[in-house]
Amino acid sequence: MLAIQVAELRFATEEGVLVFDGLSFGVPREGFVWVVGPVGSGKTLLLRILLGEVRPHGGQILLLGRNIRRLSRSKFQKLRKKVGYMPEEPNVLFGRTVLGNLQFKLRALGVGGEAAKEAVERALDLAGLRGREKERPENLSPLDLKRLDLALALCPDSSVLLADDPLRHLSSEEQEAFLSTLERVNQGGVTILGTSREAALLLRRGFSPKGEMRSIVYLREGLEK
Repeated sequence: MLAIQVAELRFATEEGVLVFDGLSFGVPREGFVWVVGPVGSGKTLLLRILLGEVRPHGGQILLLGRNIRRLSRSKFQKLRKKVGYMPEEPNVLFGRTVLGNLQFKLRALGVGGEAAKEAVERALDLAGLRGREKERPENLSPLDLKRLDLALALCPDSSVLLADDPLRHLSSEEQEAFLSTLERVNQGGVTILGTSREAALLLRRGFSPKGEMRSIVYLREGLEK
């Protein structure tokens, strides 16, 4: 079964430039798929469409089996809680500890008590931040800052993760390490759709255009068919 299904997606800019024209692909439940393309190919736009922030001009999108274009606002918001999102730039609160960041998000979502405690424990374990709870973002390495952003995206109980260019701004060694972290999250049962400008590292790690559970979808600048 597919966690994400994009069928015949079409989107054009206000100037009439086609960004997507018949884009179709699927992400299996507990799969790990990368969308790879240059700047301007629509990677971030695709994630924004999946998040319901931008409405496409055609096509169908199923998220966890639900057609998001047909859902009421309330039903979509309920579904959206199952989807974690990592923007390209880490969205963390400086001045608060790692634990404080997680607790702040959970309070904002109205999650407290034992459920909040369990959510924090899960996020810390999956993101590889156990033992770093008292550290502040400004003192974290670029790698651990990404891991904190990942932990926030996983709270409280995301079953799907959308990650926008999560390997960017990291050294080669840090990219390898963070990809290993993402693979651990995926092995923990989270479906992942990530974006990247480059495919070399992904190919070395076993992702393939012909894969199913671990695959690559290529976009090209300005128009995707």
